[in-house]
Amino acid sequence: LKDGEINKIDEKTKIVAFAHVSNVLGMEFPVKELTEKAHSVGAIVVLDGAQSTPHKKIDVQALDCDFFVFSGHKMCASQGIGVLYGKRDLLETMPPFLLGGDMIEYVKEQTATFNELPYKF
Repeated sequence: LKDGEINKIDEKTKIVAFAHVSNVLGMEFPVKELTEKAHSVGAIVVLDGAQSTPHKKIDVQALDCDFFVFSGHKMCASQGIGVLYGKRDLLETMPPFLLGGDMIEYVKEQTATFNELPYKF
């Protein structure tokens, strides 16, 4: 970025989260440049696609983001609808934040094994 803001992404940075497209101007942010910088220091990239998803085809692999999120609000979906895409290797390392139902593969008295993706969530 011309103003040097990208230089604030350094080895201390753990997560870089930003919008894919501005909700004010409709401009697309420099995803490739920001993602490359974040990944170069080992940070995870979370891309907010709430403004872009209703208006363009999204290729998360080409974007190379670690997580891509959007709500259904801009697409006239029912209240509370949302989508989270995550790279498989990251999702596999994450523990579930809510427990119960079909997210358990195997249970013993002292241990449990979580189901495969996406069922463990």
